[in-house]
Amino acid sequence: MKKQYEEIDLIDFQKKYSTEEACQKRLFELRWPSGFVCPKCNHTEYINLPKRELYECKKCEYQASVTAGTVMHKTRTPLVKWFWAIYLISTDKRGISALALSKKLDVSTWVAWTMLHKIRKAMSDRDTDYKLAGIIELDDSYFGGTREGDKRGRGTGKTPVLIEVATDGDAMNYAKMTVVDAVNGENILNSINSDIQPK
Repeated sequence: MKKQYEEIDLIDFQKKYSTEEACQKRLFELRWPSGFVCPKCNHTEYINLPKRELYECKKCEYQASVTAGTVMHKTRTPLVKWFWAIYLISTDKRGISALALSKKLDVSTWVAWTMLHKIRKAMSDRDTDYKLAGIIELDDSYFGGTREGDKRGRGTGKTPVLIEVATDGDAMNYAKMTVVDAVNGENILNSINSDIQPK
């Protein structure tokens, strides 16, 4: 099943996720879209424990958290700040630094760095599973500086990268980049098989 990602502007985001309760509610909906289901016994009735941010199954008394399995699990940082961090990181095309994030969220640089690292890792894991569809354009490029003593030539001394882009007419929908040891038929075929959704 293809995942759907909702785009939201700054004003709407601020309206929707301005409180801890709103963030908690959204996480609940994402984890249990059809209502609570106990992860242990599949019972559907629960007791809300708001002070501990847990939901206790009425049958087996298992206590479930909406942050389990997410970058926010066991965090001491408010959910509102996590939601803002995710929004800022995912919408800043230039890439936001830990220092800039710490100032925007009013958290320490260490907390901001940890949040940044966890969110980027989660985004990378999501992108790994994403399959490109539609019209796909494929090209190669080379990243890195030229080192002293390198021979001249295309890509000499640099890291080769395969770039796949899903397009819709003149617009680019999604792109994936894969670092390879060489640009050859085998690596191109492997990327196509792993990254592109079959028709």
